[in-house]
Amino acid sequence: MTQTVLQNESGKTREGYSAIRNGVGMIDFSAAGKLELRGKNSVQFLNGLVSNDVKTLEPGHGVLAAFPTLQGKLSALARIYNTGEHLLIELDQINREKVFKNLSRFVPAGEFFVKDVSDEISLLSLQGPQSAGLLEALTDKSFSGTVSYDLAKASITGMSVTITRHSRCGETGFDLFVESSRKVELIDQLLMGGSNFGVRMASAEAFETARIEAGVPREGVDAGENYIILESELNEAVSYTKGCYLGQEVIARIHWRGQPAKRLRGFLIDAESPPSAGTELFAADGKKVGEITSSTHSIALDRPIALGYVHRYYLEAGTEFTLKSGEIETGRARLVEPPFIGK
Repeated sequence: MTQTVLQNESGKTREGYSAIRNGVGMIDFSAAGKLELRGKNSVQFLNGLVSNDVKTLEPGHGVLAAFPTLQGKLSALARIYNTGEHLLIELDQINREKVFKNLSRFVPAGEFFVKDVSDEISLLSLQGPQSAGLLEALTDKSFSGTVSYDLAKASITGMSVTITRHSRCGETGFDLFVESSRKVELIDQLLMGGSNFGVRMASAEAFETARIEAGVPREGVDAGENYIILESELNEAVSYTKGCYLGQEVIARIHWRGQPAKRLRGFLIDAESPPSAGTELFAADGKKVGEITSSTHSIALDRPIALGYVHRYYLEAGTEFTLKSGEIETGRARLVEPPFIGK
């Protein structure tokens, strides 16, 4: 790759990042899994599989929830919405097939059915401080005081769009669901109508930088089946009053009787470049106490930063660690409480 191409890519990343932090960055998450669950027993059935309360979810509202393993670890993270007609489950594309197959196994025994509508519905995300203003300018709705995961039906130049508040990287944010056949049209309308709001398409690299600065764990990278849900700081996804669900015993025991063995934390990095995933953390006493899961060069701080896990005995802010890749020392890391900016 030539230096000119690298500079162009870097410029696009900074442009998209600036939109997320100052205007509106638009990210295409259409590859995300979208599943519809319908039928008499759909709510009761799903409520027994996820960590948050679905049975009290009123039409027009949503909730963040996890599909735990029996050991309380994260099998999949999902946003679950009650549309009034069915339950809509939105999850990372890496879990689309896994969750669909798991839910489908129980269909013959229950009065419900599940449909994969991932290819029929597209998902665009608007992230940035001007995103509510943009949506208000394009619709007849007010979005300034909306609650996370609440649903709103709106029309944008004749297109039917379902909108929900969802901050994905520390800024005000909204997810827009639209028929896939109209996605390109919606993108064009958002870009044209957002000229006064600083709307830009944001690349995956720009989003990733903003996400890590905000300390938001990414599924399959910072959260997954290697970690108990509470270790990944996904407390918002857990109800402690809803009753039994798969993996509940482990999660409840940790919550009420102590704390996780390790926790996801942020690290300021002293090194020439961001450390790769899997780089190990060693404490001053020589013990290996954690590892890096994701990293980036922070545009706001102009330095490498990272997310990773560290043992509970080493969680004090300011604690310093040595970074090692194999036997090679690659730098230093200082623990901080995320987010890195905007505190």
